[in-house]
Amino acid sequence: MKYQLGKMRRLMGALLAAALTVSVTTTWAFGATTYYDQKTEQTVTRGVVYEKSSRMTDAGIQNLHVLKVDLTESTLEFKEVESTVEYGLKETVKKLLTDNGALAGVNSDFFGMSGSYSAPFGAVMRDGELVSAGTSLNHDGDLYASFFMDENNNPFFDYFKMTATFANSQKAIELASMNKVTAMVYPIYFDKQAAKSTADLDKRFPGLVKFVVVGDMITYISQPGETVAVPEDGYLIVMSKDYRNNAANVFQVNDSITLNINSSVDFENIEFAFGGGGKLLIDGAEAPATAIVATGRQPRTAFGISQDGKTAIFMVVDGRGDSVGVTHSEMANYMREYGAYNAMHLDGGGSSTMAVKTVDDSAVTVKNTVSDGSERKVINAVGIFQKAQAGEIEKIAITPSLVRTLPNKTITFKVFGLDEYYNRIEIPANEVTMQAVGVEGTWNGYDFIPSQKGTFEVTALYKDKTASQAGVVSATTSKLKPASNSIKLKKAGETATIAMQVVDTDGFNHWVSTTTNYEVADTSIGTMKSNVFTATKAGSTYIKCTRDGQTAYISVTVGDCKAVTTPNATTAADPLQKKITKANDGAFYLNISGTVAYNGTGKINDTTYADVRTRVRDAVDSNAEVAIYGGASDIKTAPKLDTLSWNGGYRFLSRSGTSIAMVSASGGGIRATNPTQYASLTRDLDASNNDTIVIIMDKTPGEFKSAAETSYFRGILNKYVAQGKTVFVVSCCGTAQWTSAKDGVRYINLPNLWKTDGGVNGSFSMLKLRVQGQDISYEIGKV
Repeated sequence: MKYQLGKMRRLMGALLAAALTVSVTTTWAFGATTYYDQKTEQTVTRGVVYEKSSRMTDAGIQNLHVLKVDLTESTLEFKEVESTVEYGLKETVKKLLTDNGALAGVNSDFFGMSGSYSAPFGAVMRDGELVSAGTSLNHDGDLYASFFMDENNNPFFDYFKMTATFANSQKAIELASMNKVTAMVYPIYFDKQAAKSTADLDKRFPGLVKFVVVGDMITYISQPGETVAVPEDGYLIVMSKDYRNNAANVFQVNDSITLNINSSVDFENIEFAFGGGGKLLIDGAEAPATAIVATGRQPRTAFGISQDGKTAIFMVVDGRGDSVGVTHSEMANYMREYGAYNAMHLDGGGSSTMAVKTVDDSAVTVKNTVSDGSERKVINAVGIFQKAQAGEIEKIAITPSLVRTLPNKTITFKVFGLDEYYNRIEIPANEVTMQAVGVEGTWNGYDFIPSQKGTFEVTALYKDKTASQAGVVSATTSKLKPASNSIKLKKAGETATIAMQVVDTDGFNHWVSTTTNYEVADTSIGTMKSNVFTATKAGSTYIKCTRDGQTAYISVTVGDCKAVTTPNATTAADPLQKKITKANDGAFYLNISGTVAYNGTGKINDTTYADVRTRVRDAVDSNAEVAIYGGASDIKTAPKLDTLSWNGGYRFLSRSGTSIAMVSASGGGIRATNPTQYASLTRDLDASNNDTIVIIMDKTPGEFKSAAETSYFRGILNKYVAQGKTVFVVSCCGTAQWTSAKDGVRYINLPNLWKTDGGVNGSFSMLKLRVQGQDISYEIGKV
């Protein structure tokens, strides 16, 4: 509605109030110290990058999600978006961005929390048109900032203020807002930017009266509740029936009208605008937190612009979960780290959401962990748009549904094209030639079913363009793992669906519910069809589950029957676990023991104590190049080998392609004990770049007090597994020896030499490692 806005702009320009200027001198407040930062980066479109930064700090984990937008790219734009279904309807950020055709974005303005409808607090402009503005914002102080971009692409932030009056020759009434639908008691300005008619408004608010204004004259006054169309070259003033009768009864049809707008920002040259919370950065320095900025560490969303005005930065930091959130000062610091010079808060808490469609994604997806557990419905978002239409394919890309599968289990490789702007262009499977190198198997379009185990590479050929995905694994099955080891049904005719996983020898899980073979031991009790058991009569039996040479058993009872005893499940041996004998073959041999010293209160026979320690020392200090005492040791005699002994703190050794790190978690986790160990560990592992990694700890990661830190630590290890490295985590605690594998990492516990009562622990064991390049094997034996 350019004509109407032009009139409004002239009015605003004539009555423009002085803009607020704030001058502050601040120093950075103390914030969290980062010890380790793991980043991933993905392209969204040309000029837009999404980055996730997961940081271990002295305050805990802080997960940052960042969109950086190159504003010099002429085909890019970002703008405020709202519901396309109904004006004022709250919807999720993902839906707002998807429905408006955005590639990425974040939640934007503050809004009323109650009900399904609301309005953004700040000013909204799109494509040079004023969409909405409120007259109550910031009149009691500078609380809510807004962002503005003028027609010359000059950005600025302002604590926007506006007043508006509607007058005839007898009276002037104050307008509560322009196109902001709230409680609808006081009059608001309503035009085509909001809706074509008042139909939706009338459904929500019975009895509204509308003044139709065209050419600075009231041309019609509706009956209460009457739906009217918004004039093409005019606007409406909408109010409650009571306000019309009591405060606006002097207004009549054919009255000449004056619309007076007074604003701290001249909208004449503004291209777009959106609102948010308090300012975060002013000319590179932290802005004072306004009263609406939540204190403490919270989930937060922020938006900023670089000093040269060429880069926009959107940031969401997760909170109230595994990620502890950030303070106002920490958010300012992080925004400045990513290049922001001026910035403001957007709505935070449960509203904080970043949704993105990267070149690898087929749709917009939520990238952060929202603190409410599911997306909150919000009033608006800021979306990033690629205006360039899809062009010629310049290159192709390939993305696998998984990077690990099993023999006879389907894995999908999607191939798509990218033009010069990274617009994703779907390619039909029948136009692409697919090939797997390293294993045999069959193709059906983009689906591949390997017939054997092994590591392989997939290549795709489309016209003269190729793409490949290396390092895909068809794994060896270690064991079958039913979701439940028993089925209990009340009567014949009832069914139960079996959910089945395979754990491969590297500790990765795979769903194989429908590709496992099922046999009912007593077919008179029930039958199987695919992975569904159907009871035929009361009784007890079991189902034998078989896949890749391994078996598991599920007991079945129908009716009030006693369960039968099932056979034992089978488990394949770890292919890396072998008998190790020291030889002069160029390999590196390493021995590791657990805690040798006794710290209990029981009485120990001195002779026994000396004899046992000598036996342990002779075992650990022989047939290897390096001996490791992975727990406290009181062996005083000089070692025969290169030795690394536990001292309760961080230690590191690099030998013959093997990185050996000692990390203390005795305080309940690495961070609780000494978080600087994260920095030391990752620095040393990255610098040594060895193919074999051995981390020795006084607690297993599963015993960390924080499950979030356990997951975080395993995420660090998974980074090295993804690089093709072999990773061992050796814990030295307790009285039991055990071994397990999870997500490519082998976890081994070496028990203490002594029981708590002072007796010798018969389970005391030693770990032997043999490393020859990427040929790694290990053996665990009692000492």
